[in-house]
Amino acid sequence: MPNTLFLGRAMRPGYGGRVELRHLRYFVAVAEALNFTHAAARLRVAQPALSRQMKDLEEELETPLFERGHTGVQLTRAGRVFHQRVRAILVLATEAANEARAAAGAITGSLVLGFPSGLHLNYLAPIIQAFQRVHPKVQFDYFHGLAGQQLKALREGRIDVAFVNLPVSLDGLNHQVIWRVPFKVVLPQRHPLARRPALALGDLRSEDFVFSTREARPEFYDEFFRLCANAGYRPRMVKEVGGYPTNMLGLISVGLGVSVLPHFESAERIRGIVWRTLSQPRLYWDWALVWRRRGASRVVEQFVAMAEKKLPQPPESNRADF
Repeated sequence: MPNTLFLGRAMRPGYGGRVELRHLRYFVAVAEALNFTHAAARLRVAQPALSRQMKDLEEELETPLFERGHTGVQLTRAGRVFHQRVRAILVLATEAANEARAAAGAITGSLVLGFPSGLHLNYLAPIIQAFQRVHPKVQFDYFHGLAGQQLKALREGRIDVAFVNLPVSLDGLNHQVIWRVPFKVVLPQRHPLARRPALALGDLRSEDFVFSTREARPEFYDEFFRLCANAGYRPRMVKEVGGYPTNMLGLISVGLGVSVLPHFESAERIRGIVWRTLSQPRLYWDWALVWRRRGASRVVEQFVAMAEKKLPQPPESNRADF
């Protein structure tokens, strides 16, 4: 018997007077993609079937939820109001299912894990594989997005665990730091300072910098300028690049400038650059698993516990507020 919400009024002939949870999930997907084709691909359903389900939903509610156009759709005023309510309903439905499974003592169900890039998901691969060996009935799915996108999806109940770098707003959320990445100085291979094993931030006062844009990472940008001010200078930016900090490595390799970036071991394979220890200040970039404080499932709790057990604990040190 399908999960159904009875609307408490006369049934529409031929439909049955009910809205099923799948209609709500379909509606949220269209409301967020604002495109039936994209939403259908995400849901893995046929686009005509999705359009028909949304028409049924609008007829059942007796109000249009979407304004349809050639390039996509927009929510009507009623659609925006409905969207806010439906998201809350889906979160409650997920929590209820998780609590029922936990009460039964079974580790089954699903876990949707957010991640920002393939590099970061690869770091979690040993935990995922170990968890699947112990709990083979748990189904995994994945959500790719930056920190803000992951946390939005987490709060809306579309994912169960986010993997993000700190700091972020954690109101109503739990988190566990599982990875601490050191910041290092990145230099072109033939740069005069490349001969030194370690550098202080003050040693870079005369250098040209390749850095992220402020729009891409405002915390990263502002904190770096503050640290340089503490070292007695304002960094001279010759090129700013959007996206992840590692996007700057190619520009450094051709000699455009230097930078201070989180050091991932896989980045050592990029030719034409060298990494040197940042001796002063010593900075680290914290990465954490984040999950909802209210209604966390046993699957989530066991996954976080597995991560704490399998991964080495990060060292205690200064954390860069990037």
